[in-house]
Amino acid sequence: MTEDEAWEAGRGVWKFNADRALAQDEVQIVSTEGMVLAVATITGISKYGDRYALQGELLRGDARVGKPTATPHRSRNSVAYF
Repeated sequence: MTEDEAWEAGRGVWKFNADRALAQDEVQIVSTEGMVLAVATITGISKYGDRYALQGELLRGDARVGKPTATPHRSRNSVAYF
């Protein structure tokens, strides 16, 4: 999966707390194994009924891509805040 594909798949549409997401500067799209697939800055949120999608600028080639995330989270929920 490319960074672009990971960003498109991971940015939404999900149920999450929009205010908490907007309080962050960036998002990491992380595989279930904890590997960073993409990193993006958060520039906004799009609303889809009771769900949301992140808007942002993909940071192609970010040094964290392909490495284990520094902020793993073991929850079954696909969205976490750090």
